[in-house]
This record gives sequence, structure tokens and C-alpha cells, in this order.
Amino acid sequence: MPSCAPLIQHELLKTVRHQIPHAYARAERELGLSISRTHELIERRVEIISAAKAIRLARLIAYEPNANDVFDDTGRNVLRTLNNRFPGIFRNTVRSLPRSLRSRMALAMTRHVANSFAGSFNHIITESHKGGVLVTIDKGVFSDRLDTLNCAQAYYRQVFETMLQQVAFVDCEVSDARRSRTRLNSCNLSIVWEA
Repeated sequence: MPSCAPLIQHELLKTVRHQIPHAYARAERELGLSISRTHELIERRVEIISAAKAIRLARLIAYEPNANDVFDDTGRNVLRTLNNRFPGIFRNTVRSLPRSLRSRMALAMTRHVANSFAGSFNHIITESHKGGVLVTIDKGVFSDRLDTLNCAQAYYRQVFETMLQQVAFVDCEVSDARRSRTRLNSCNLSIVWEA
């Protein structure tokens, strides 16, 4: 079973409580998850926990009509929190770099903090592509089942979009890169740099 940062569970629970209150109540009852418990883990600076409950929560909400919106917001919130943890000198340095270096730095930093948002088994592969980059997140949390794969895709798309647009200030469009065959444990993104 993969591990993940408690931040993932915490932000997912906050979004679920706000957007799908009945699913939050069910998660509290059936999984023993609550915002106060996950916040306590973060406050104690627990860096890694089992991803089992986060994955079960993802499966619980995967069939909700707004599941992709929940994961989209969760990805944005996780990256915003991680951004606040980056040293101020890093953020200022990134902003002063030329665009091509900012985008490379943002992708490198995303790889560096990947365990915080993608789980312990993740592997991020970037490949230059005409006018942008193709990104593959292998073995990322939430991508292990067909019912949660679309949610994982929305989550990772938002993580990369937030990192590039709000941390590195790079104008880009992040979208799903569809492959000829759907593969479990793999999310594919296309990042196109805007002129």
C-alpha cells in the first residue's frame, strides 16, 4: 500500500465537507476520517501516512456527480499549501528567472515535492513535445482503479497547473493527454506554453 502526506487527506476532506457534506459524514462514520484528525497529524509534523484511507475516500466519492471538481479543488489547495512552505528566497528567485528557466525550475520542484502530493510510489516522467511538455505520473495516489482514474487526472492536472501558473508565473495550458489505451496507475498531461 502506498503512503502519502497527511496534507492530501486533509485537503480532500476539507473539499468534500464543503462540496459533498453527505459523503463527508459517511467518511467520518465508515472510515474514521475527520478534518480535526488530519489537521492534528499535520500539526505534529507527521510527514507520511498510509494512503489507504485517502484511496478509500476517493473511491467513496468517485461516483458523485461533482467528483472531478472535488479533486480539482483538492489539487489546487494542496499545491497552494506546499507553495507557502517553499522558502521565500526560492519563490523570489523563480520569479526573476526567464520563462524557460521558470518552467524548468517549476517542473523540477514539482518532482522534488511529489511525495507530498502524489504518494510514495510515484514516478514523474517529462518529455519535451512540440510547444510544450508531456507529463506522465506513474503510480500516483488515486490512479490505481478505473473508477478513480478520472478523478486522479483532474487532481494532477490542477497540481501542475497551479505550480506552473501560480508559483512559476508561466502562461500555459495544462490538459489531459489521451493515450490510445487507458492504463491504470498512469495519468498523462499535456502542457502547452502560451506565447
